[in-house]
Amino acid sequence: MKSKLNKFMGRTLTSVVLIAVLAAFMCCGYFISPIFIEVLVWIFMAGASIEMYKCLRNSGYNFSPLPFIVMLVASYPVYLAMQLKANSGGVYGLLIVTLVSVMLALVIFTFEPDRNKEEDEVDVEDPAVFAMVSGVKEEIPPSEQRSRLSNLFASIFMIIYPMLFLGAAWVLSGKYCAFFAILFAIFVPIIGSDMFAYFVGSLIGGKKLCPSISPKKTVAGAIGGIIGSIIVSLVFWAIFEMVSDVYGTFDAIFTPFVSHDVDGWEWKTAFIYMALGAICGVVSELGDLAASRIKRELFIKDFGKALPGHGGFMDRIDSVMYCLVVLLIAFPCIYGV
Repeated sequence: MKSKLNKFMGRTLTSVVLIAVLAAFMCCGYFISPIFIEVLVWIFMAGASIEMYKCLRNSGYNFSPLPFIVMLVASYPVYLAMQLKANSGGVYGLLIVTLVSVMLALVIFTFEPDRNKEEDEVDVEDPAVFAMVSGVKEEIPPSEQRSRLSNLFASIFMIIYPMLFLGAAWVLSGKYCAFFAILFAIFVPIIGSDMFAYFVGSLIGGKKLCPSISPKKTVAGAIGGIIGSIIVSLVFWAIFEMVSDVYGTFDAIFTPFVSHDVDGWEWKTAFIYMALGAICGVVSELGDLAASRIKRELFIKDFGKALPGHGGFMDRIDSVMYCLVVLLIAFPCIYGV
C-alpha cells in the first residue's frame, strides 16, 4: 500500500512539474517567440533519442552513436537557418540532415571491420575464412549475415523514430502555428486518448484489445480514448475558433480552419475538429501499441526513468509523435498550402 502511494505521489509530482515546464515554454512561445516551443521539442527529442540509443545498445545492438549525434546536433540549427531563408526551407533543411545522418550510418556500416578478427591476423580455421582463402564456396550462416544489417537498421530506425517524427513539430511550427499544433498534439492524445481510455477501460473492462502486445488495454478503453480525443478536440474548437472569434485572442498567431466570413463556419470547423480528434484518437492508440511492441522486443518495461512515475521521455510522447504526423498531413489539406 505504501509503495503504491509513493508511486502515485511521484507520478503526480512529475505531472505537476511537466505541466509547469510546458506552460512556461508555451507562454514564452506565445508572448515572445515560437523558438521557445521549438527548443522544447528539441529537449524532448534529445531525451527520447538518448533513451532509445541506450535501450537498443543494452539489448545487444552495436552501432556507432555518430549518426544520431549528427542528427540531434545539426537538425534544428539547419532547419532554422533554412527556415529563415525561405518559408518552406525548414522542410528542406530537416530532410538534408536526415539523409546525411542515414548516409553516415551507411558509411560506418560499409567500412566496419570484421567482427572477432584481429586487424593483422586471419583465422584460417574459421570455415568462412578458409572457404574465402581457398576458393571453396561456403555460405556464411544467415545469423552472421544479418548481424551487421540489424545494427545498421537499428541506427537508421533511431534517426527516424523518434527524431524525424519529432522534427515534424518544427515543420508545423515554421509553416503554421507552433502554439496550436504542439498543444493539440499533446493534449488530444495524452488528456483525450490516454486518460479517457484508462478510465473507461478500468470502469467497463471487457474484451482485450491486443493482449499479446499490451495486456491491460481493452476494446472499451480504446473506444473511450477515441471519444475523449474528440471531446478534447472540441475544446480546442471552442477556444481557438469560437472564443477567439469574439475576443480575437489568437488572431496574431492562428489562422482559423475556415474563414469566419463564410456562412456556417461554426459547424464546418466543428466537423473538422471532430474528424481530427477521431483520427488522432485512433493513431494515438497505434502509437502507444507500437511503443509497447518495441519494449516487448527489447525486453524492457519502460524506455527510461527520467520522469518518475511515467517512465522516460519516450513513454510520454509515443502517441504525441503519431498525432504530429496527422497534423502534418491535415494542415496542408485544411489550409490548401
